[in-house]
Amino acid sequence: MKKVMLTLLAAVLLAAAAPATRAQEQTSASLTSEEAHKLLGRLSGNWLVSHYAWQPDRNAYYQSSGKATVSPAHQGSFLHEQTYVRQPDGSQKRQECFLGYSAAKERFELIQADKRNGNTVLLVGQWHPEFHSITLTHPDGLKRGGPNNVEYVYVFLPEGMLLKLVRTLDEEGNYRIQSQDYYAPQHTASF
Repeated sequence: MKKVMLTLLAAVLLAAAAPATRAQEQTSASLTSEEAHKLLGRLSGNWLVSHYAWQPDRNAYYQSSGKATVSPAHQGSFLHEQTYVRQPDGSQKRQECFLGYSAAKERFELIQADKRNGNTVLLVGQWHPEFHSITLTHPDGLKRGGPNNVEYVYVFLPEGMLLKLVRTLDEEGNYRIQSQDYYAPQHTASF
């Protein structure tokens, strides 16, 4: 009797775990190189940017606007993203990075120069179809404090728009959004 009960319990647990296992497999399924480049192609173009950056001294977000250009680079293997946004003091902040897909490693890679300390940052990540997003973190994972405490999330929104989040972990391990940029396609007027 005990053996029958254990067998039934095991069968119920396996049946309950099957949907979660399938969902995990579907979530972590890698893209083909062609699918990844098609996805990255949706980022190419000229964009109008609404920028929101967290200002801890004011305990509020600062809102500004700017422009971004995303164009193919290195014979089309990477995208070159250049963003210019106005700062609270009136100056313009320029950010620049390269985003691509490594078919050999089956991951997205973002390379950005950090002007504060002269280092180059490498973030790696995956496509998450259930959230229509690419999430990129340090290769060693997201950790509180230090250089591994940043994560970029590119969220593909309806109408060809894009949301780029930069977030970190706070002392309790919760996400804190440092900045969010809404990208809208810059259309040229025509007659």
